[in-house]
Amino acid sequence: MSGKQYRTRQECLARLTENTRDIAPNQKIAIGDFQPEDAEGVARLYYAIYGDKFPLDYVYDPERILEANQGPDLYQVVGRTASGDVVGLSALFKAPPNESLMESGSLMVLPEYRAGRLAYELIRMTMNELPPRLGLQGVYGQSVCDHLITQKFGDRFGSRGFALEMESIPARPGVEGGANGRISLLNEFKILQDTPQTLYLPQVYDVFLRGVYALNGLKRDFAAQGTPTGETRWDASEYAEASIAKMAVHEVGMDFSSVLGRFEAEHPGRYAYQLLLPLTNPGLPAAVEAARGRGYFMGGLLPLWTGQDVLLMQKIAAAPDFSAPQLYSDGAKAILEFIRQDYATVSR
Repeated sequence: MSGKQYRTRQECLARLTENTRDIAPNQKIAIGDFQPEDAEGVARLYYAIYGDKFPLDYVYDPERILEANQGPDLYQVVGRTASGDVVGLSALFKAPPNESLMESGSLMVLPEYRAGRLAYELIRMTMNELPPRLGLQGVYGQSVCDHLITQKFGDRFGSRGFALEMESIPARPGVEGGANGRISLLNEFKILQDTPQTLYLPQVYDVFLRGVYALNGLKRDFAAQGTPTGETRWDASEYAEASIAKMAVHEVGMDFSSVLGRFEAEHPGRYAYQLLLPLTNPGLPAAVEAARGRGYFMGGLLPLWTGQDVLLMQKIAAAPDFSAPQLYSDGAKAILEFIRQDYATVSR
């Protein structure tokens, strides 16, 4: 720990409020990697887009933005005017456990600059140029399913839908969710360097998962059915604002069913529970059977999530509104249809 003192969130916001800067429209824009002199403009862009509502403090502090961009957990791409004002931003950032996967997101463009190709060019650089330079295996992203814009961009640059989190987040202010007032998230991946592996597919999902792999050109070996051994190794994470609890399972043990019950008991009353199960573990089929017995249904596939493939399962407090998600690709629509069918067959 360096003990370094940063400005507080309130101090940063006060500074941005007191030192506003008008940016003239219709200027020529250059797009490139974040540079140290962009830090002030990035903070101003966040404030211009989100006001004081963005949940992370560092985005309002140029000093902390500069430090965050030293890598390896954040790489920002900016659109800047000749005078140095930042009018657009996109980024890759650390999210999945696999160090060779990064998440794409943070797309922002000032309203005065949204009519042209700036957003397209920011995403193109983030998705096409940056990942090979960083030696990444792939890029991960989540698209909200109350519109198609993000999915269309992802599809254009090679991202494909692999999993659908039903009603995963509350609706944004001024935006209606589905019948339950929440929005689903499509998990998308662009795989650049695949990792061969041997998987244990649960019988109930065997045909579906093989189809997803084939559709996306990912080659896997499939083992005969295995059985769990030893104790379950797992950890949990909490997303209170979204009313979600997630259980990441590293090893499926013979005690999985009781561990799953303990996980829920330790996180009571959540709208959504999500399970991340290792497809390379021999106990995977037994874990799926136990989870389905507790009301969990298919979410989809997270390829290379931990370096190996992971199966996403989910359980939500209300009957899902399957008519609500707006999906762009045929592959994503097929995932939704399978989830709908699977939901109808699990114990509740």
